[in-house]
Amino acid sequence: MEQYKWMYFKPYGSTVNLEPLFNNTQCISESECYWLLPDKHTRVNYPVNKTLTTKYSIASNGILTIVDIQANDNGIYHFFKMNNSNWIVSKALLNLHGAPFDSVWLEYWPNVVGGLVAMAAVLITFGLILLANKYRYRTPSTLSTRRTSDRPRATGSIISSRANPIFLNDDNNTITSQPRTNSRRSSSTSNATNLHVEQF
Repeated sequence: MEQYKWMYFKPYGSTVNLEPLFNNTQCISESECYWLLPDKHTRVNYPVNKTLTTKYSIASNGILTIVDIQANDNGIYHFFKMNNSNWIVSKALLNLHGAPFDSVWLEYWPNVVGGLVAMAAVLITFGLILLANKYRYRTPSTLSTRRTSDRPRATGSIISSRANPIFLNDDNNTITSQPRTNSRRSSSTSNATNLHVEQF
């Protein structure tokens, strides 16, 4: 495709000279000529104050020179020229091509570092959650178990004292509770007196 006069294709970091479309342009007094940058807000008036910027410069014929062009310099530039109380407007398109950096690493290292930092933050957070979960539901330690086993078993003594006294000395085959025996014999005797035996 044939390149138009108002279209400029330049590599990153180079210098470009944007030229007005109409011929015989002469900028004489201040604010008679200016360029409107692609952001539609920044104006570069003629003549350019060199103490404020070294990136832009405007010649008396209206040519705008931009040094070290970068990605934010892409876009359409508009040139305004006062002519008999009327503004004459022309445009110029600047399109950059090629790689803005010498290597892929120089272009993408901020993204790589940001990804590593985010991954490290996620791993640290996950580790802290696991650590907190471990100590929240931890099993009793051996020290606490040993202290529990060393306590006197009062329950056993209470159960032993409440046990049936008849079976306390069961190993010696002796009965130590005489009142309980008497009660059993008396009950059996009373049952015998009330029993009537009939012969068939």
